[in-house]
Formats: sequence, C-alpha cells, structure tokens
Amino acid sequence: MRRSRALDVLRALGVVGVLGVLRRASGARRGLFPVWVALGALSACSLPRTEGPAADLEAQHHARGATTRDWAAILDAGRALPAGEDAHALLVELTPLLGARDPFLRDDVAYGLAAQWIVRDGLVSPDGLRDLARRWTESLTDGLGAAGDDRVLRRSFSALCLSLIVAHDNRTQVLDAGDIHGALSDALQYFAAERDLRDRDPQLGWVHATAHAADWLKFLARNRFVDRPRLGEILTALAYKLATPMPRAFAMGEDERMARAAAAVLLRPELPLDDYEAFLERVLEALASARATAGAPPEALAIEQNTLHFLRALACGLAAVEGLPEHTSRALDATWRALAQT
Repeated sequence: MRRSRALDVLRALGVVGVLGVLRRASGARRGLFPVWVALGALSACSLPRTEGPAADLEAQHHARGATTRDWAAILDAGRALPAGEDAHALLVELTPLLGARDPFLRDDVAYGLAAQWIVRDGLVSPDGLRDLARRWTESLTDGLGAAGDDRVLRRSFSALCLSLIVAHDNRTQVLDAGDIHGALSDALQYFAAERDLRDRDPQLGWVHATAHAADWLKFLARNRFVDRPRLGEILTALAYKLATPMPRAFAMGEDERMARAAAAVLLRPELPLDDYEAFLERVLEALASARATAGAPPEALAIEQNTLHFLRALACGLAAVEGLPEHTSRALDATWRALAQT
C-alpha cells in the first residue's frame, strides 16, 4: 500500500494526525520513528529508553544516598568503563539497583550502564552475557503475579536489560540457539504472568513492565534462531495481553511498544500471511466480545482501546516505512482491512 493510500485510510478511520503524533512521540523518547521496524537494525537511538539523563548526576547521587561505588562519576565520564575494571563484574554489582526505588539509580545508573557496556561498547563476553541472563531471569519471578508493590521494579528492569542481551546478539551473533530459545520461553512466560500494569509512578518514575517485556519480545522476533512456530508464539502472547482486562487502558506507549514487537514479526519472511490473519481474527474476536459486555465496564473499555491503539500504531508505523518487503506489505494491507472492521 502506498503512503498516500495509507493516509486516505487514516482519514476514513478518523485518525488523521496519528502518524505525525507517533513520529513526534517516537522521535522524542524512543529514537527515530522508522527505526523500530528495521529488521536487525540497531543503533543508540533504537535501544529501549527509560528516563532521560539526570540534570546534575553528582548532586542527585549524594542527595539520594551513596552506594559503594561512585556511579555518578562513571556517568559523568560518558559511561566509559573505568580503567582496570571488568564490565561483567560491574553489571553484577549493579544488578540490585534494577529494583531501586530511586529512578536515578535504576534508570540512569543500572539500565544506562548496561545498555552502554553490553550493546554500544560490546564489553561483555558470551559467557558473561549468559551469567547476566541467568541472574536477571531469576529476578523475573520475585513477586510475579502480585501488583502494587515495589518488587515489580526489579522484574520490569530485568526484562529490559534482558532485551539488551538479545539486541547485542542480533548484531554480533555470539549466542547459540539454546540461549535464544530459552530467552524466548522466559520472555513469553513473564509477559503473560506479569500483573502489575502500572506505567509511570509519581514517586518511582517508570514502572512500565508491559513495555519492557514487549521490547524483549521485539528483539527476540528479530533473532535468527526464532523460527516460524516461535514467531507465532510471540503473536499469540500479544493477542493474549491485548485481551487482558485491566482497570484502564494503557496510556504511556505500551500499545505502541507491543506494535513494534508485532512489526518485527511481520518483517520476517518466515511468517505466512495466514498466520498473521489468524492473529488478527483472534484480536478482533476479543474486541467484539469486549464491546458486547453489558454495561461497558472499564475493563472492557480498556480492551477496546488497547486493541484499537495497537492496530493503529502497527499500521501507521509500517505505512511510514518506504520499501517494505512484499510479504510485510501484504500484512499491512491485512491490518488496514482489520481496522476497517472496527
């Protein structure tokens, strides 16, 4: 579908301006908009982001309580690995900070240094990556199934850091099939079982467990070891999450992050159109069921809004990319047809 036709459909659907909004939102917080659908493409701007850089890292570090190491000094030095230090050992030391209540320690220090040393600098060996994956995966089960307490922070940011390992492997191909298949199994289980759906807390900052798990699935969908059946499992997980009742709809980009994961699946030539159309059918059935719920409770309205936002984000994101592969263009057309039924 050409871009002009896509915009015509947007006008017919009453969502004129969505594409521009998504471009601005994606560019402002998550990197240039077309990057999220580029199969295998990875740069600093395409990494999952959390908080922005602290205005005065040293002041925040001392004001919020010193740790055993001056992490703020490392950030001030451009996140370069200190001389004589081992990146893997420091990331092990940083791991407890993934659950810190302080967003500076959690976002800027723990996640920020993991992104720098694993993906941008490539300083962790394959065995070191496997050890970090084991440690971070263990964190996913702490309090899993509960909602409203602080344990979600470590789960959520462990999932985000696990996405970095897969993103690094997509570029370097240092892990084996067993590593990736195990990671996918863990990601699918966590994505389905996480019940804490908070986005941003006034005191804690970003929680965003759904978005972070979706980032993990996105990078897994791009991996060479994820074949057709496993790509289908990712779509099934997305359909399940969209049909999950919740008190209110996602409001901080979770649906767009899930759309990015779906786009990564659709860019893979291994997935037949029939598989994607079956996914769309499940999504539309859940939407119809939600709309038929008597009294329009908030949980049903959330399913409706999450589904519509997801489909629109997916369609607009793919439509913004010139030169889509033919198989992805057919999937985009199927997405427009699904939206026309809503």
